[in-house]
Amino acid sequence: MKTLILLLTLIVLCLSCSSQKRNSKKNNFEIFDSITFKFNKTDSLLVHEMAFTPKYEATDLQRFMFSTYGKWNNTIQTEDKLRYLVWKNIKLLDHKDALFTVAVGGKEKKTELLKVNGKPKYGRIFYCSAIVFNVNNYDCFNPESLLKEALANYFINGVKTNKKGNKAFEKEIKIDY
Repeated sequence: MKTLILLLTLIVLCLSCSSQKRNSKKNNFEIFDSITFKFNKTDSLLVHEMAFTPKYEATDLQRFMFSTYGKWNNTIQTEDKLRYLVWKNIKLLDHKDALFTVAVGGKEKKTELLKVNGKPKYGRIFYCSAIVFNVNNYDCFNPESLLKEALANYFINGVKTNKKGNKAFEKEIKIDY
């Protein structure tokens, strides 16, 4: 029981100290400040990344984008082996004619939460994430962006409509990975 109370206390402390910048009343998401993607020893990119909990798994946002816009234009793999699928010059918001470049990814990992009677109990931590730039290369999840909430809601609501098991997506993702 002490272990469980300690674990819950640690989780509350970690969440209260996180770098959460935005939490919509309708959809929960976080925008992380100054995420640096190191592609190799000399190339890096400083961006703002929106992250949220998916409906099924870490690839939900990638699956939604594939279902909506077709196959991605490019992939980016970061130094820590995360892969982002990139769509260029796509229209995201119905009421805007603007075009965007979107990189979406996700991460999933199994982690030990606590030990009960000496046996580890595991949990799954996973999220979907998006990075969005407009045609002028403006970071649309920048704190001053007027579109960040609309874009976050677009992605989150899109993922909610996902159906698990898109065979065309699964085939394409296996080819690229």
